[in-house]
Amino acid sequence: MTTSQIHSKHPCAQNRGLRILPKAGGYFVHVTSRVVQQKFLFGEEEKVMITDLMFRWADFSGIRILTYCLMNNHVHLLLWIPPVQQVRTEELLRRIKRVWPERKVRAWMEGYQSSPVALKKEMEDDLTRRMHNLPDFMRVLKQGFSAWYNKKHNLYGVFWDGRYRSMVLKETPEALCSVAAYIDLNPIRAGICSDPRDYTWSGYGQATRGNSRCREGLKQLIRASKSAAPRGLGFPETTLARKPVNWNMAQTMYRAWLYAKGHTPPAPPLTKNSKKRPARRGFTSEEVLAVFAKTITELHNGED
Repeated sequence: MTTSQIHSKHPCAQNRGLRILPKAGGYFVHVTSRVVQQKFLFGEEEKVMITDLMFRWADFSGIRILTYCLMNNHVHLLLWIPPVQQVRTEELLRRIKRVWPERKVRAWMEGYQSSPVALKKEMEDDLTRRMHNLPDFMRVLKQGFSAWYNKKHNLYGVFWDGRYRSMVLKETPEALCSVAAYIDLNPIRAGICSDPRDYTWSGYGQATRGNSRCREGLKQLIRASKSAAPRGLGFPETTLARKPVNWNMAQTMYRAWLYAKGHTPPAPPLTKNSKKRPARRGFTSEEVLAVFAKTITELHNGED
């Protein structure tokens, strides 16, 4: 295998989509991607595989997954895309080991070690261009999963319904926590479970099960949001001003947000001219108030 076969000299293809994203500094983004024809193709094995790919490629890219939700026919991701930065050679090697097969890593190392300084720099730059890069992250994630799925089921053709959709978010408590809650409430709205922590295939569900990566994602979300608790509930101001650094405080504040955003008031009574519509699934006022009361108690106790 030649050096030219283990790194690309055509960065333009990797930069597709970057022209519409923030040019300087990091940003938060909500990404969704759907299965072709809305088919329910994500079973348990498929969700295990895409979760593994998602976290390994995020590690390679330096992207932080704050929360996510895998449904049977679509995927939601809330991501932090850090600013472009130089990565040391040792860290480059660690990252490619996360996503490349051993033979490809070995070939890259052999090519790198035998190359002159200028070519070494080019090889490092080629890898760095693929990092801190939303379009490239989504490309390798979706292509990698499609290849695995088609091979497993002996199929050909597309798995995804076109390109992913992305929405860059304002870095405000309301925007970040509202979108995160929208993502983690998907199984509630779909009637799959009655408590979001009971859903296995979400960032919040995994965090409550002890998944360290998901806990770190939600902790970063709360740190970025700073005062990420519903207002007017009697939370101690000093608690709100302090950035949470432990999981207990982060999950207490985030759970209050989930229930606030998931509150569904009773449907108005039907009149002679009104049409019956399916009730929107969510939390009753009693459930929300119970969570708020517990949250206030836990945060007050945390101040002691």
